[in-house]
Amino acid sequence: MENGRWTTRTLDIHQILARNREREQKQDMQAIPTGAKPPTLGLLTRTVVRSPVIRSIIPARVRHRSKNDVVFVYDDYIVIKEVLGGERVEEDPFTAIALEDVVVMSDFDSPIQAAKVFGLRREPKLPRFPGKYWNLNDGPQSPPETKPEPFHEDEIPPQILVLSLASRTLVFLFAYHDVYGVIHFLSSTWPLPAQVPLTEELGVILAVDPKSRAMAVGACENRVTIYALKAVDRMRREVESSEGLNSRNFRPIQEEKHMDVNGVILKMEFLHPPKGDEHHVILLLVIAKDEKTRLVRFEWDCRSSLREIDKKPGQPMPHAQRLPLLLVPLIYGTAFALVYEHELVVYRHILTGNAIGQSCPLEEYETLEGPRHPRRLPMWTQWARPMRPHTIMDNIYLCREDGVIRYIDVREGTDPMISSNYKAGILEANLGSAFATVDLGDESNDLLLAAGEMGDGGMWYFAPRQPIELVGTIRNWTPFRDIAAASTTKSARGFGEDGNTALAKEKSLFVCSGWGPQYGAVTEIRLGTEAFKIGPTIDFEELAEKGVMDMWALADRSKTGIYLMVAHPMDTELILLPSSDDRDPQSLSEIEELDLDVRTVAAGTTADGFLIQVTQSSINAIAQEHGVLPFTSKIEGAAITAASFLTIPARTTVLLMVMRKQDGFYLHHGHFGQQNGRIAFEELGEPTLLRSQASCISIQWVDDRMIAFVGTLAGTLQSYTAEAGSSFTLCYEHKFEGQFSTCDSMAMITSEEGAAATTEGRLIVCGLRNGTIQTLFFHTDRSISPALSLCEKLNIGSTSVKVVQDATRSSRAFLACEQNLYTLEYPGSPSTTNPAIVAKIWMTDPSSPAYRQGPLSYFTQASSKIPRGYSKFGAGSLFCLTGSNLLLADLSSSLRHEMVPRRLPLNGTPTSITYSEHLDMLIVIYTMLTTEDPLQVDGRPDRPLLAGTFRPAVTFLRPNAEPLRSKFYEKGGLDALNAVDVHPGERYLGAMEWFPTDGDKKYHMLVVHTHIVHPANQGTTGRLLLGSLDMDDTGEVEFKLKRHMERGAPIWAMAAYGNSSLIYGCGDDVVLQTFDMSTRRFGTAVKVELRSPVNQISVRGTSLHVSTISSGHYIFEIEGNGLVLRFAGASGGTNTHHICMPERLVMTSDDDCRVAGLWQPPQPRLDQAAPVVFEAALPSSISRFCRMTRPVWQEKYPTREREVIVGSCKDGTLYQLAILDEQSWRLLAFIQNLAMRDLRVCPYPHPLIHERYIEPSTTEKANMHVNGDILLRFVERGGISLLAEMLHKTPDPDKEFAHDSTAEDRTGRFQELVTEVFPASTPGRFEPVIEWIRALLLSGI
Repeated sequence: MENGRWTTRTLDIHQILARNREREQKQDMQAIPTGAKPPTLGLLTRTVVRSPVIRSIIPARVRHRSKNDVVFVYDDYIVIKEVLGGERVEEDPFTAIALEDVVVMSDFDSPIQAAKVFGLRREPKLPRFPGKYWNLNDGPQSPPETKPEPFHEDEIPPQILVLSLASRTLVFLFAYHDVYGVIHFLSSTWPLPAQVPLTEELGVILAVDPKSRAMAVGACENRVTIYALKAVDRMRREVESSEGLNSRNFRPIQEEKHMDVNGVILKMEFLHPPKGDEHHVILLLVIAKDEKTRLVRFEWDCRSSLREIDKKPGQPMPHAQRLPLLLVPLIYGTAFALVYEHELVVYRHILTGNAIGQSCPLEEYETLEGPRHPRRLPMWTQWARPMRPHTIMDNIYLCREDGVIRYIDVREGTDPMISSNYKAGILEANLGSAFATVDLGDESNDLLLAAGEMGDGGMWYFAPRQPIELVGTIRNWTPFRDIAAASTTKSARGFGEDGNTALAKEKSLFVCSGWGPQYGAVTEIRLGTEAFKIGPTIDFEELAEKGVMDMWALADRSKTGIYLMVAHPMDTELILLPSSDDRDPQSLSEIEELDLDVRTVAAGTTADGFLIQVTQSSINAIAQEHGVLPFTSKIEGAAITAASFLTIPARTTVLLMVMRKQDGFYLHHGHFGQQNGRIAFEELGEPTLLRSQASCISIQWVDDRMIAFVGTLAGTLQSYTAEAGSSFTLCYEHKFEGQFSTCDSMAMITSEEGAAATTEGRLIVCGLRNGTIQTLFFHTDRSISPALSLCEKLNIGSTSVKVVQDATRSSRAFLACEQNLYTLEYPGSPSTTNPAIVAKIWMTDPSSPAYRQGPLSYFTQASSKIPRGYSKFGAGSLFCLTGSNLLLADLSSSLRHEMVPRRLPLNGTPTSITYSEHLDMLIVIYTMLTTEDPLQVDGRPDRPLLAGTFRPAVTFLRPNAEPLRSKFYEKGGLDALNAVDVHPGERYLGAMEWFPTDGDKKYHMLVVHTHIVHPANQGTTGRLLLGSLDMDDTGEVEFKLKRHMERGAPIWAMAAYGNSSLIYGCGDDVVLQTFDMSTRRFGTAVKVELRSPVNQISVRGTSLHVSTISSGHYIFEIEGNGLVLRFAGASGGTNTHHICMPERLVMTSDDDCRVAGLWQPPQPRLDQAAPVVFEAALPSSISRFCRMTRPVWQEKYPTREREVIVGSCKDGTLYQLAILDEQSWRLLAFIQNLAMRDLRVCPYPHPLIHERYIEPSTTEKANMHVNGDILLRFVERGGISLLAEMLHKTPDPDKEFAHDSTAEDRTGRFQELVTEVFPASTPGRFEPVIEWIRALLLSGI
């Protein structure tokens, strides 16, 4: 009965079972006295940094045949990159090679198990340098002249990428450009057989026929599914049409057949068909069963059905060759090679009987025995085939995990077939399966791409008889072991000293990453835009001391360098920066045509190459070519206070000026040209009187007319228009609100998706004196006067913001404030629901991974008019003055918001990190390697094998500086470095600052807890090392050991409590001990035994939280000197960690990728179980939690707190987590459930989707998780319009919703949920909801 009336409802079995579960839960809760009711809370997660672990690298032209693309396959996403550069030209033997990000695809919502490409064979490119190339028919000849291929939209590329997902789905996809140049993906899916047991992991092995006629999908054991593929030409006929690409007809598979194999599938590949039998398809499998290995093959004719597949009997393998590392199909006939640790065996004639093998030894090292040496040989991990224009031999690269590369030539018809087998070189990386070669259009030179396993990978250029040359880095910051948030502005010069700066509370994340002495490091996690440092740092101390008012980088047409004009308060300096590093900067004070004795107001260059200088009293212009006389104009009775340049395409260069006269400030403008071999300047129109004094000006060319923008000291922005040759007239005035809202600089940008001629396609970015920026819509229409309206406000700092338009990208502006540099751009149509993206610019130095730029005092950018051919400078290069140094940098052309890590190398493996606010330092525990007589690789001293002794160490690092060595002192005064009476077999597990007090004095102590493994199976123990910390006059930290306490078990974790108590986990016990300050001794230990060792300890008030290795989470109450168990064994899992949250909530994680929220009731419960209020299953396991502070420019968004929670994973993933109240959770879950059913948001089957239910349900705690990655795709791929469409869309009849089945019901329910979150919301307006979602999903790093 509802509202007094009997009603009928249709219920299905799912609803009945759900209601029964809710009823049973309520009965259980009533049976046990629980006190207060747990709150209803949700969890919002978002991936802010994706794992850098690369599973495979695949050269593939999946966009267009002319694009030299490479697909990087990660755990659950792919990145298409393009290889640029590498051309050989006459005047420069080798130009830089770059690997540029093109597009990222991350909406698979499932791990990627395997990836391959199929389609037309990847042919080598024609040589791109003068010389000869080899043609098999005509011999050596000059390369033919070729014209650039036309780039067509709506065209299938020559190759297609196929992915096998863990959700048992095959994904076929390729990328294409639309008419606007935007990249899109077209894909289709094919389900894998569902009857295969999950333990067999169908899809972990993929193989594609060399002629792309078939593919095979294998499980770990017993099963293979074979698919017949359509030819690329047939797919083009089916997909391409006059109306564009028809995704419904994109179905690459035409037939499939399931095959059973008896055993574990070690390797699987298709072999090349023999000559004269091109329709023959051969699939070879290496099968292991009962410690025996055999070669099994399937054969068929590609013109017939898969029902005709013939399975051949297996050929047994010799016992010594039963476990191959690699299977390499050779291009000759049906030959193939099996790679083992010590040898490579080439097999042939497999179709005529048992294959005949020829063995070729591979390089090996002498087996080293003992604990100081490796116990096994490094393994061969991957092979790659370079592109060659000939077919007289097969070339193979083999890579080994220690970086060794071997080059192998295989020739047909020779005996033995391997004609050459030599070591090509050693890559400075630890290699895995991600290894490939890229074609550079060269006969024999190759580009090797390899991802690092425990550190960075890279790009290496390899030429015959030349050493391998590193030309680029592929970053890897894994594995993560610990994480800490540290202030990077506290000790920086000019920051935070008085506590008034807006950036004083900002923090950076530092993680323990890498492994071993070569790759171990403390890595600073930084998101933003990367700027690569160019050349050496230039000493500008003399110029910096005089004070810098402004700088301009101007092109030098002689290509000898670039002019840098620096304006000082009293004069000007003109400097020629040479393009070659072996030449010093040259001062050009002898140029008489320029007035360098006064301050320059503005400088620039014209389209004709004239160099223009505007001072307070003159306009000067000189030509950079002989034969053109200079121009000088003295200003009488006035002073120029501001100036701006405008180059009208194919016309002229206009100069806009503000002149101060006796009766006010006037706007003047004119243009430059040539008359009778002399530079000329002609004023246009009459001067325009300004209403108030100008603070900045800018001139723009819009809709075939000039627009002048004038910022005034009155806090306004005025816009003036002028037709050709006429005076400026005021058309609009915008008033800035707030104190000190004076516009000091401005720039016009266009949104990436907003066309330049549209009403809201242009924006004015204004930098105000109070540290904020305001973006204004510039509305233009020929029928009405231009107008300005506010788009959004952002707080950047507390001092004036300098805004400069990017010379190379019209949609981007640079922001400089409080010694930092940022970029601002709009990825789509700008609005309150689509705000600007602000990214910090991080400068990096390839030769110094620990480099961090100093505080920025001024910057400028090279003009886009710089001609091509510079070896050092280019259009858009940045010139930054930091302190007394001038830095030159080029912006990365990759994704706008990318990971820019900073590595502080260590001589060992870091395991623990914590930040000391007292010292403003990072305290790092690591295991260092000490070597006495290291063995070497091939006698090279720069390549030692790991030989020596590992010992624990502690070091102190300043967040803003290079690594700092620390001094340790043993008791008794013996001086030692990084050694505190280390016991044999001892490891430092962690360190903690401790501030015990006796009421009058507070002591600064460092406590280190250890784990000792004793020899000869004598068990394990642990120690507590207590010492004082002090900093000497040189800034080094001194540690004086005061006490060490032996314990009978390892001490896994610890925390401080009260004034002088320590709580630590010793073995399976939790121990509480209090230090008596009067006797300088610890009191009697209070112990509580648990079911497994302790993993983490934290204290909140009088509550003690303990996470364990295998028995979940415990909550104790500290009463006096005792521990009382309140809640036991909650949130069971392995290797649990936790973080305490407000409102009696604690969030836990474990190795099963599970995150749970536990609520601590105010009163004890009889069952001693803490209620679980939410659960989440993430793709990666969170191993540590950390608190971060949002950037200052995010303060304007409607989020409740500036603090965010970050979870780090060992694979390098970083998650951002936020707690949601019930009303927010219901609204977000409702939108998420709608979005998961839309193919534009989730194009692939989601494992958690239920097609009939969109109403949020609290039945399962896993339902309380909201996936922020899905919501982010939702707002980026439509937002308001997509939400309206989802609410009004009618589902398919077989997928009709169980409730809210009509558009009216869904819209009504949505409005109810919106009203609960926004009580004053207007029905039908989606903008506040989208703006709120964007604010919640902003990255806090």
